[in-house]
Amino acid sequence: MGKFAVLRTLKFRITAMVVAIGVLAALGTAQLVLQVTQADLQQMLLNAERDNRERTAALLGSKLNTLRQVLTRAAQHSSGVDWRDSAALVQLLSGETALASLFDGVFAVGPNGRMLARVDQKAAITRDLPDVGDRDYFHAAMRGDQPVVSAPLRSRTLNAPLLVIAAPVLDAQGQHVGLLAGGLLLESSSLFAQLNIKAGTDGVIDLVMDKQGRILAHPDSGRLLGLAADEPGLREAVARWQAEGSPAEPEGRAEWSEGYLVATAGIPLSDWVHVRLTPEASALLPVRDARRSAWIAAALAALLAGGVAGAGSWRMVRPISRLQRRAEAMLVNGDDSAERWPVGHGEVGAMALAFQQLLQQRAQRQLEVNELLQQLEAVVDHAEVGIALTRHGRLEVVSRRFCQIFRAEREQLVGQRTRVLYADDMAHAEQRARIGPAFASHGSFEGEVRLQRSDGEGFWARMRGRVVQPGNRGAGTIWVVDDVTQARHHREQLTWAASHDALTGLANRSAFEAALETLTQEAEHAPFCALFVDLDRFKQVNDSSGHAAGDALLRGIAQVLAAPLRRSDLAARLGGDEFAVLLPHCPLERAQAIAETLRAEVGRYALSWEGASHSVGCSMGLVLVNGRHASAAEVLRDADAACYRAKREGRNKVVLAGVASQ
Repeated sequence: MGKFAVLRTLKFRITAMVVAIGVLAALGTAQLVLQVTQADLQQMLLNAERDNRERTAALLGSKLNTLRQVLTRAAQHSSGVDWRDSAALVQLLSGETALASLFDGVFAVGPNGRMLARVDQKAAITRDLPDVGDRDYFHAAMRGDQPVVSAPLRSRTLNAPLLVIAAPVLDAQGQHVGLLAGGLLLESSSLFAQLNIKAGTDGVIDLVMDKQGRILAHPDSGRLLGLAADEPGLREAVARWQAEGSPAEPEGRAEWSEGYLVATAGIPLSDWVHVRLTPEASALLPVRDARRSAWIAAALAALLAGGVAGAGSWRMVRPISRLQRRAEAMLVNGDDSAERWPVGHGEVGAMALAFQQLLQQRAQRQLEVNELLQQLEAVVDHAEVGIALTRHGRLEVVSRRFCQIFRAEREQLVGQRTRVLYADDMAHAEQRARIGPAFASHGSFEGEVRLQRSDGEGFWARMRGRVVQPGNRGAGTIWVVDDVTQARHHREQLTWAASHDALTGLANRSAFEAALETLTQEAEHAPFCALFVDLDRFKQVNDSSGHAAGDALLRGIAQVLAAPLRRSDLAARLGGDEFAVLLPHCPLERAQAIAETLRAEVGRYALSWEGASHSVGCSMGLVLVNGRHASAAEVLRDADAACYRAKREGRNKVVLAGVASQ
């Protein structure tokens, strides 16, 4: 038969085929799972990095807000100091320990731009007092009543890059007497301490840039005020960002660009953007480690499955010749007793025995599939997100993290219908209605879904699903689940805070002006009325009982103004003691009646504060917007004129804009 005749025998071929099938089945399954999950793991990296940037940017915004508030309070306290007395100003700055601990230096500037006093962080009095009248932040602060943050500039005394926060100082008549400012050196500022800015050994770099793309914080101090686009890995990302108008939105973004994971988020209360650059090799290290571990496990499983299958199949094919004779006896004599099946060597020759062999192979294959499913469970149990395999509407494989998310044991979930993950049948049906079209169009689904844990607690989860075999949902679906309840709640809080006044809970000026602009552009076809309210005698409350009483009174007035309004109306605080109300689809006569009602309610409202009762009146300007105003700015101009006329004619009255006094 020849030296290699055994290689041509059916016994060897069957054994080799079974070994190859076992190995290929194990490796193929591992490859399929890795292909399905790798993209999801990379997306999870993007989502996690985006969420981390959002949280860090929010912390930086909170720090910036604290600096602004501390400086504003110090400016308010300084209004009683004689600003012509430099010694008094030096004493004031030296006594503000909070400012000294937060800023590298604080200084007072007169209304002509001349610096009057300066104290550094060590409470040392500086005699070098330059003129800052040409600085943009000086002019911005002297035009308003709110603190301003400067663009990055170079200190004239230290010749170092810095940022300046300046708060205007107003006298009792509301006139500017100067400004109080604090400087933050970019090389040493604690403003960006949360970033832990330093060059990491893994190549990760944190930096902060402004709207012009200039670097405000960087591990290399020599890069300060340089262009972020010159940073390796940022050129294309910065170009896309600038093409979009250089937005500084607090919502985080993450993308792969030029071999880096680039994650950004806008810092609230500024036009700055926090950026983290992570080399792709470092960012994908967990994915590669997981892939390597999975391949090692798959290779071991393949070798084990192939060895077991090979040994078993070789043993089974030994009696092929005897099986052939036994099959012939069955054909000739009809003897099909199971007790006489041969166990020695032989050749396959009968169809009946071939069927029996196929049945035995099928049972063996089922065992192998079960082993592969167990191996799959072992692989997904290492993932830090919930992973599940569903087929025909039932859970077949669930990971350790998946069980933790739903607070259930594996035995409580495997075999259950997917309905067990939802609060009720309606929620389950709605989700199925969303998933079906997504799988039909893209072969995958991703979205946030309301689910329910085994103990009845509801939560929000981000679900990503992909069919195992495109076009064949019967082959099963891989699901990745992550609990995003806290992230969603934080996102909703940030969205609310961006459009509402923190003191009164009403819409803020930005949200009001946006709504006013939209209605004004449509006013020719949908006229509306706008009501602007300026409180009378409010300053007396602050002067007699303090700003805390004034704030309490503003909150009460806000409730009085919002109480009688429709759901379609919008009440807002524009700033200070100024309020406004939008009345869409409201005729002038009805708007006048509402204005008189609100005026009377404001007059009747009284605040009890530390044994005293405070009440105010209000002067109102009513504007009919019916297409004659080109923009919201024109509406605001008419409203200001009407309010001013109401004040001039004795206060506590409603004046219609554009109507001459009687």
